Amino acid sequence: MVALADIKKDLPTWPDDVIEQWVRYLADREDTGWPPPDPLGDHPWTHILSDKPVAWWSKVRWQLKTVDCSFAKLSKDTRSRVLDTYNVAVMKAKRDEYDSIRRHNEALFYLLHNGTFPKPIIATAVASGLNVLDGNHRATAHYSAQQMTAAQLTNLSVKRPSLMQEIWVGTHSGGEILAG
Repeated sequence: MVALADIKKDLPTWPDDVIEQWVRYLADREDTGWPPPDPLGDHPWTHILSDKPVAWWSKVRWQLKTVDCSFAKLSKDTRSRVLDTYNVAVMKAKRDEYDSIRRHNEALFYLLHNGTFPKPIIATAVASGLNVLDGNHRATAHYSAQQMTAAQLTNLSVKRPSLMQEIWVGTHSGGEILAG
């Protein structure tokens, strides 16, 4: 198991919550480990880190911000992932996608009963909107809640969660942005 302290050596200014949610559990996988190779090459970290080495990520500063998380404010890539997950978790509910359905439904239940994400999603701002790095099931659950009718919400005795949500937003100190 990779220790938080091991990752903090490479990403010393990152909040523990960002590391715990996004990087640490991925570092514990058999196919990843820590630290990622440099250059990334065909390693699984390549996709996870959006083709950027750890040295680039070490210059990203994270802030908890309350931002508009409506579908229209998501990046093109994130909107595509949200719709794909929504189609699996809500529209098709495929048995072979049980984990995705479970993660969506747990986040939706929490959002409907608490009005907020169970944990802040982790994103960067790109030209087309918010690029979610970790929390796509939570973003999909937020989208699902926004799709519910007033009658559905009333029947469940819940309120529609606000479009404004607290999330982690990363900004590169050099002003560079990711594709997405």
